[in-house]
Amino acid sequence: MSTTPLMQKVLGDNWHHLPPVIQRHYQLQDDHLMVTGTMYVNYPKFVWPMLFITRLMGGLIDMKGNNMSACVEKWIKADKPDTLFWKRTIHADNGKSTVFASRMEYQQGNELIEFVGFGFGLNLKLTVENDMLVYRSNGHLWQIGNIKIPIPDVLFLGHATIIETALSDHSFDLDFKINHPLFGVTYSYGGVFNLNP
Repeated sequence: MSTTPLMQKVLGDNWHHLPPVIQRHYQLQDDHLMVTGTMYVNYPKFVWPMLFITRLMGGLIDMKGNNMSACVEKWIKADKPDTLFWKRTIHADNGKSTVFASRMEYQQGNELIEFVGFGFGLNLKLTVENDMLVYRSNGHLWQIGNIKIPIPDVLFLGHATIIETALSDHSFDLDFKINHPLFGVTYSYGGVFNLNP
């Protein structure tokens, strides 16, 4: 499919300010791309009930740990060029594994909605800042048919920020944090990911 990459459409002219490795992360060859890396996941015990509910809807990763291996697959379907599908598979040293799947749908301007299960989604605004790709959440939502019911971030784990930073021509750092105005950092994961040369 020789079309403009979805992320280039979202970012507009700011796309050209991204380092090549971040651009390649979103330029899918044959409509599919995979990166691998090592990551950590951390969260305080008190958020477990809310994280449990989020996992029931298919969101986030509930395994805590460091140096976990991760495989992230992305693809676009020919009949849905404005939707980016994700599948994140994480393996821990103890043999356990989990999958976090989602889809990002283009809305307008620099806005996406990332959907997990049961119509639950997260509004995201994207920018390029100091050569870094930055996602910022702008409220959750629950979609029932064509109706979207807004849900403030404060009613869940908080406000999410995702930053992708180039490390080399073939690797980048991912930093994902959720901050709650009352409880501080309620969830974080990140790591270093590699694209095939």
